[in-house]
Amino acid sequence: MKTLYATTSIACIISLAGVMLGMDISSLATFLGSFYFNKYLGFPGPLEQGLMTSANPIGGFIGCVFFGVASERLSRIQAFQAFSLVWIMGCIISVAVVNVWMVVAGRAIRGAAIGGLSVLIPTYIGEVVPLNKKGLVTSVVQLSVTVAVLFMFFVCFLLNLLEKPLSFRVAWGLEMAPAILLFGFSNLLSESPRWLAIHGYYDKAQEKMRKLALFNSGEEGDTMDFNKIDVLDFLVPATPISYFQLSRRGLRKHISIGITLQILVQVCGMNTLMFYAVYICDMIGLQGNSKLIAAAVPYSVNVVFTFVPILLLDKLKRRDILIPGSFILAILMLVIGCIMGQYGRDSEPIGGNTAVVWTVTGTPGLLVLLLCFAFVGVFSATLSCCAWLYTNEILPARAKAKGMVVAMSVSWMLNATLTFITPFFLSKIKWVTFVILGSCTFFLAMIVALVFPETYGLAESEIENLFNKSTFSAKAEDSNLDTGCIVRSCAPSPAIHLKAMEPDSNTEPQTSEHHEVKVKVTV
Repeated sequence: MKTLYATTSIACIISLAGVMLGMDISSLATFLGSFYFNKYLGFPGPLEQGLMTSANPIGGFIGCVFFGVASERLSRIQAFQAFSLVWIMGCIISVAVVNVWMVVAGRAIRGAAIGGLSVLIPTYIGEVVPLNKKGLVTSVVQLSVTVAVLFMFFVCFLLNLLEKPLSFRVAWGLEMAPAILLFGFSNLLSESPRWLAIHGYYDKAQEKMRKLALFNSGEEGDTMDFNKIDVLDFLVPATPISYFQLSRRGLRKHISIGITLQILVQVCGMNTLMFYAVYICDMIGLQGNSKLIAAAVPYSVNVVFTFVPILLLDKLKRRDILIPGSFILAILMLVIGCIMGQYGRDSEPIGGNTAVVWTVTGTPGLLVLLLCFAFVGVFSATLSCCAWLYTNEILPARAKAKGMVVAMSVSWMLNATLTFITPFFLSKIKWVTFVILGSCTFFLAMIVALVFPETYGLAESEIENLFNKSTFSAKAEDSNLDTGCIVRSCAPSPAIHLKAMEPDSNTEPQTSEHHEVKVKVTV
């Protein structure tokens, strides 16, 4: 079977995993506010609703842990296939659902699949995609997530018109399609050279590096064959680490920043708006099809604004995206909460949903809806892709896989906690829920602005010594010398060329007995 090495082909195949991540976001949210769905399940209360919604991120946490254990045994391609099978198993259970607990089980199993994929995708991108295209591929995967969310929403919207249990059974059965495609097409992907080298397959790693470099550079004449020393140097970490060592000096700050950024992604409230968009529509007085259409707008906005990072993420510094985006999201969430508190009032449970006991109608309600749309747009243009990429970049190569497991595990666990308690919070403290989310986001945005370093364009050695000021300064000075430099990828990229540098005519000839061979490594 032919193996694909071109970046565009790799991006298209792993985007199927992004489709899986996206389809499950809107597949429950659409039915959650439907009378027949709640009647079929016996009108679940706020805690049961929270459990159904949070089952997915709880499974995501389990999937992250599983990837951390299995990544040493399963290759990257085998991992894609394993998570595809887990996803299909969850879909089968969801199709056969007869009560709340089967909904929870099906979503938890599918969540385990997407939790593992949420670590596997950036890890695979970091190991296979050239440095100057990582932002683009990450954004394309995120675009597939948003398109899948929108597509699944409209599929569920149309099926919802039947007002029968067949509606959600068909919808959840359709989610098997991208997993089946990913299982098949993943056989066409190139195995990670890093994984091969770490496990002793040096000849295969050498061949993968050469072909990936050739297909993605287009400069066959300048591409050299890599010997085993090159493979060891670029791909195998000199000092393998354990999870415990992530908390030691030299890695503690790297992993802390990665975790903090993932906390920001969850606390900002994006998942709350996406999962419970129909609740907000209920609060502002929308009913019937108008409610579902309004709930679809955030998914459409999400797709449109995801094109912003596709066009700009590889051109802008990471801090220039993260800092403004975080502060704007904090302000928007605070304003939403304040408007709801100022102009809203208590009400009886809307549509029998005991989690929705607050209304804000008229112009204030419309303004809240528009601010929610703006919030989704800002998040899609800033944190959605950049946070994923920055978390991967801030981690040194030797800690990248394990560090991503830890960071994404925290992200999924917090996601599960927030989605579980949101219906309860909405029923008890109502609009204050949004004020709390906005305040936490503002605090974390301050940490990003004051503490987070820039990672754009930094070499692997610079990331490793990012918090060692003396070493970092020395490397920065060396990089300004006219005699040449050594540049390495933040994650060992296979698109590497070794070119001999021409001597400078203005440079005095070497008088030492030792002659240096100056090598420029371009990624």
